[in-house]
Amino acid sequence: MALVPWKSKSAERPEGRQSPIAEFRSEVNRLFDSFLREPFGALSESVASWGRWAPPLDVSESDSEVIVRAEVPGIDPKDLEITVTEDRLTLSGEKKETIEKKDRDVYHRESRYGNFSRTIPLPASIDPAHVSADYSHGVLKVTLKKTPSAKAKKIPVKASESR
Repeated sequence: MALVPWKSKSAERPEGRQSPIAEFRSEVNRLFDSFLREPFGALSESVASWGRWAPPLDVSESDSEVIVRAEVPGIDPKDLEITVTEDRLTLSGEKKETIEKKDRDVYHRESRYGNFSRTIPLPASIDPAHVSADYSHGVLKVTLKKTPSAKAKKIPVKASESR
């Protein structure tokens, strides 16, 4: 069952415009609706507008390893730092701003610059001695080998004859 908000006929003005209170209410409703659809979407956008940013990640897992791919275009590999524990991976670094012409004003900018740090909880126990990182075409790929105890073990099921 869906809930439908009640609207008063008096909230509408004759010329089709809403009263200021009704406009405020619809804006608050829109904010709550967007928060329920993407709980941290609005928060992450506002944090990014403060100059903080974080690269998007993909984490995948197989029987023997966990692979983390991070999009970090424009970052020199020497400006990246990777720290790993048995259950967490931390990627941090800095994207430095490049200024091409000092005599031009910026009209529109969507590029993010500055420091970032992401800590990713890993889905299995990792052997910190067997971690490798590769940077190619703006994508950082970190391959983490699982510990032998973290690998899935298939258990055969035996049928019994008793009833």
